[in-house]
Amino acid sequence: MFASDIGHWDVPDLRGVLPEAWELVDHGLLDEAQFRDFTCGNIVHMLTAGNRDFFAGTAVSEQLPLTV
Repeated sequence: MFASDIGHWDVPDLRGVLPEAWELVDHGLLDEAQFRDFTCGNIVHMLTAGNRDFFAGTAVSEQLPLTV
């Protein structure tokens, strides 16, 4: 799962965090579907596995399901 403390003191520019993670795709370590799961789908699956309504009433609920 992707995790980043973008507010940490040693992250001088938070706009670089996600592009840095995208280098996994650039270097052929992940494909685009795997990157989507890495940055979003896996955490959605984890949060909804125990409570399918975890995102009910939120903007995220309109985008579900994010993974198969």
